[in-house]
Amino acid sequence: MKFLSWFLGQSHWLTKPARKFPHVARRMRHSPHRHNVLGSFVVFFTLGYLYVHAQPTTAGTDPLSVNGGEALADVEKEFNGPASDGKSATSVVNNDTPTLTGKEALQECVRILGEAEAKLEKIPAYTATLVKQERIGDALTELQVIQLRLAHQPKRISMKWEGGKDAGQRVIYAEGENEGDMLVRKLSGIEARLGVISLNPTGAMAMKHSRYPVTNAGLLEMTRITRKYRQADLKLESGVSAKLLDHQKLNGRDCQCLVVEYAKPEFAPDEKKEYRKSLVYFDSQSKLPICVRCYGWPEKIADADPQKLDQTTLLELYAYKNIDLDVQVQNDDFSRARLQ
Repeated sequence: MKFLSWFLGQSHWLTKPARKFPHVARRMRHSPHRHNVLGSFVVFFTLGYLYVHAQPTTAGTDPLSVNGGEALADVEKEFNGPASDGKSATSVVNNDTPTLTGKEALQECVRILGEAEAKLEKIPAYTATLVKQERIGDALTELQVIQLRLAHQPKRISMKWEGGKDAGQRVIYAEGENEGDMLVRKLSGIEARLGVISLNPTGAMAMKHSRYPVTNAGLLEMTRITRKYRQADLKLESGVSAKLLDHQKLNGRDCQCLVVEYAKPEFAPDEKKEYRKSLVYFDSQSKLPICVRCYGWPEKIADADPQKLDQTTLLELYAYKNIDLDVQVQNDDFSRARLQ
């Protein structure tokens, strides 16, 4: 306390301005220019407040959808709401009698995935709505709805977030351009003031909010990764069970669903041995995989509830809807100018 008193007594640079403030205020009150001074102060303060808190819309970017909040609510109902029988929509609930089990189910899945991969490789570009939810560290992110535009050969990706706290965020990646970086533009928060940011797709900053790099986005990459995992499952002599179910409903579409479960972490095909259970949905009409859900081990997840195992151990959800395989894309769709 004595040191603090001595410091304040010696710190004339700190105390003099404070002592002079009443005199300054009196002079301003009697000054003929007081209205100009006070007006300037108010304008300066207002502009500063707006700069920090207002959310700018950058020229060249697409405006936010006026129905973004409704779209997010609809998606949450579709993918995380209760099913008709009261069970969670994260579980397979329709027609629990499998058409195939064990290795036969895995072989059929690998066959379907192989045909889907060959089909997607021939498609120049497409658009879709990506529904995404991931567990990053110990926390499960909110459901994200992303408008996706993707072209193959060379790979080019454009993503725009709809609804939620990241509404308006844009990401563009163009293979062979921007020194291999992805371009990020936020429209909310302090980060919006930084403009367009260049990030290494596999760097720490880019991976802070995602389990996989942006280069893994899209139906083709999801198909390839899923096929690799199912081929690994086929090599196991024990420790894995599989069943293929027909007539499962996802987003109002009829699907086949492969359910794979592992007896112990060491049997899981992923590098980190995180997967306990995986669900793969195949659209019955297009024969494409349109959704993958993966669940973790309850002992590795802090908020896991054994009574609600699937609902509380979700690791990953990637689902594609509104897929348009005939769309035409332009080079400008993936240029930096779209974010300026």
